[in-house]
Amino acid sequence: MFAQITGYTLPPDKLALAVNFAFARHVLYFSSVAFSVLVLLALIRFRVAPRLRARKLPIIIAAVYGIITLFDLPAEVAYHALSLHYGISIQPWSGWFLDWLKAQAVSVPITILVTWGFYFLLRRSPRRWWIYAWAACIPLILFTAWIEPYVIEPLFNDFVPLASTHPELVAPIEALLGRAGVFIPADHLFEMRASAKTNELNAYVSGFGSSKRVVLYDTIIAKEQGPALMTTFGHELGHYVLGHVAKGIGYASIGLLFSFFLAYLLIRWFISKWGARFDVPSPHDAGSLPVFALIVLLISFFGEPLGNWYSRMQEHEADVYSLDVTAGIVPDNLQAAARAFQVEGETSLAPPDPSPFIVFWLYSHPPIRDRIDFTLHYTPKPIAP
Repeated sequence: MFAQITGYTLPPDKLALAVNFAFARHVLYFSSVAFSVLVLLALIRFRVAPRLRARKLPIIIAAVYGIITLFDLPAEVAYHALSLHYGISIQPWSGWFLDWLKAQAVSVPITILVTWGFYFLLRRSPRRWWIYAWAACIPLILFTAWIEPYVIEPLFNDFVPLASTHPELVAPIEALLGRAGVFIPADHLFEMRASAKTNELNAYVSGFGSSKRVVLYDTIIAKEQGPALMTTFGHELGHYVLGHVAKGIGYASIGLLFSFFLAYLLIRWFISKWGARFDVPSPHDAGSLPVFALIVLLISFFGEPLGNWYSRMQEHEADVYSLDVTAGIVPDNLQAAARAFQVEGETSLAPPDPSPFIVFWLYSHPPIRDRIDFTLHYTPKPIAP
């Protein structure tokens, strides 16, 4: 028997850890952004890219990207150290560094190629490059979303068909799929061997079109057994049925259009005011590369609350869908869902009372406290088969 969940709470020892962990990672996040801004300002101030102007553009891109990556590395190391200290990550430093190298092996050639294409558009259309760049990004985003489960994700984790490792989950999952009126092929349901690297509990939907799939961490399967796990699957089924991946791409595409236009205005303003001083005569000149990088960083940072607001909205929709689709199938599904959230909060050291500012700026999911409170007071509307 499980204790009745009446709200999200943590025992005193875990509460102290949760508060300290949250404070440390939030300080690290904001300080790392500030440090990145200083690094880019230094690159602009000391005219690093203009001094490399005689080199070929891919070399300049690689040099600037390498400098930025090198200065970003201490923050990434610090975050992994924090995760190890608080028991979230269990990945040895050797494995972490290997993953970092893999990430660079993927991102460096893509960054060089995409940035080279971007400068091609800058040269060809000085006034309309922002709309052409946006249009070029749409197929790239769709292709990346489609190929990620096939190529990118397996580079960092092992995936196995869920039916082969947990055949006991097949029947309850099929019951939920039948209630939802959805068919997900067995080869699109996976278990990820996350326990080799982390204690974190997670499940997600990834892919686009034919690559769309549902993934459960082996850690969440181990800790959220029975009804609680089925409410978690119901949540991911909500993402799947409600088309959240496609809608997220659409939302991101709209935001990207505004971002490109804002970048167009900002780079023109920078060049008119400081271009001569910092040897950046035009947007398509290679010397503008650190300026564009700074613009991208600032737009991403100040746009993050909007993106997280949209993400929280989707996550809430998936919570509601889970409670509706599991009603009558999962015994006492409200308590089961509340128990799943409680376990996830305890494992990830989610603080019970996060700062409203932090929630607004950084939370991609509603706080655990809010999700449990909503669940316990919700009246499900069972989905007809």
